[in-house]
Amino acid sequence: MNELAGYEWIKSCKICTGDHVVQLTNSPMVNYYQCENCHVIFLNPQPSLATLEQQYTQKELLQTGPASAWFTHNKFYLKELSRERLRDVLRYKGHGDLLDVGCGMGDFCGVAREAGFNVFGTEFSDVYADQTKKTVGITEIYIGRLQEINFASKQFDVISLWHVLEHLPDPLETLACLRKLVRKGGIVVIEVPNVDRKRKRPMYLSDLEDYPIDRLEHLFYYSGLALKNTCTKAGFKIVNLNFIDAHQPAKNMFKHLLRKIKRPFKQMVYMGRPNKGFSALRIVLTVSSKDVL
Repeated sequence: MNELAGYEWIKSCKICTGDHVVQLTNSPMVNYYQCENCHVIFLNPQPSLATLEQQYTQKELLQTGPASAWFTHNKFYLKELSRERLRDVLRYKGHGDLLDVGCGMGDFCGVAREAGFNVFGTEFSDVYADQTKKTVGITEIYIGRLQEINFASKQFDVISLWHVLEHLPDPLETLACLRKLVRKGGIVVIEVPNVDRKRKRPMYLSDLEDYPIDRLEHLFYYSGLALKNTCTKAGFKIVNLNFIDAHQPAKNMFKHLLRKIKRPFKQMVYMGRPNKGFSALRIVLTVSSKDVL
């Protein structure tokens, strides 16, 4: 095993502490492994907290790198995606205090505020936080790791994590924080990539082949089973788990409308085969009143 500066070797699964793991890839420096007990897939070795902080606070990369260009190019798509996510949230909660963990450029914060929620956000990068404050007008954005933020006695009716959990080195610790922050009768909504999606190359293999080591941002990958195992391990009750249809960003309004027309027919084709053609998992969680901390 080669030593990699700024990275730490995981000796047992961070979710269930199991030590029976299967190596899925064969890269010289880092690889993805799967726990045979809880089925979560994880990068090993993983970047230390100091390394992650350095990666997520590089202003030049955040402002001019590939991610920034993608966000700029796909603004319309991200707005529509945020509205679709909000519609799902509204099935369970129609108002109240909403915390968006890892709020990024603020697209979801914006549509949630338009719907009447009192919106708060957290962001590791002050670059994204400043951008959200300027473009969306949300001032209540906490900067830093969730575990280190002082919320005082503040609790929330809705807590959302849109493609955030897979980036975090401490999923159980994060979920424990969420249990303290969710109000009685509130919900936590988490969306992550669906590693079971049918594709030519598994997501984790694509990561290793397409990105340099310092841009391997997905520390964990979840199947539906692994995500349920992780959330129940943290003490949550599962309200719903959905497989989310994968759609590439529409370049213009015409393509977007055409896609909406075609979507019901695609869903008819995939009925009875829920994993086929899907790329994300969305889970809705709650805690019983006696479990609220």
